[in-house]
Formats: sequence, C-alpha cells, structure tokens
Amino acid sequence: MKAFNELGQQLAVLRKQKNLTQQTLANLAGIAQATLARFETGGVAEFGSCKLLRLLELLEYEIEFVPSKREFTLDDALKARQENNQETK
Repeated sequence: MKAFNELGQQLAVLRKQKNLTQQTLANLAGIAQATLARFETGGVAEFGSCKLLRLLELLEYEIEFVPSKREFTLDDALKARQENNQETK
C-alpha cells in the first residue's frame, strides 16, 4: 500500500468478506461506527495504531512488512520498453 486511504479501503474489503457491518465491527472493536466509516472512506487524516491492530485482529489479519523496493528484473525492463514504445506512437 502506498497511501493511507488505501489502508481503510482494504479494511472495508476484509470486513465485507467476513459479512460484517460497520456497526458490528465497530462495536466489537470498541470504536464508534462513524469513526470506522470515516477510516474506510479516507475521511480521517490519522487513525490510531491500537484501533487498527484491534480491527485487524477481529478480522483475523495482521500487518506484515515487505520491502517497497525490489531488484530491477528483465521483466521490468521489457515492461518499461513496451510502455515507452506505446507512448511514442
């Protein structure tokens, strides 16, 4: 994820996959439904890590850290070349 609002959107997807309403999940997490709604729609500038971890725990997920940069591969070079060729047409 590269943007904070993507985190809320993904949480909404996970919540819906578990067939939970915002109200139900918010109640289980001990937060207001309006707070959860604003987080899911990108309407908050910050969201506490304790709240996020509790929501993820309830949804049976956890945070995992992965490198944001990886080695440049031949596939990357070919894709860049194809994109460059399409732009010059």
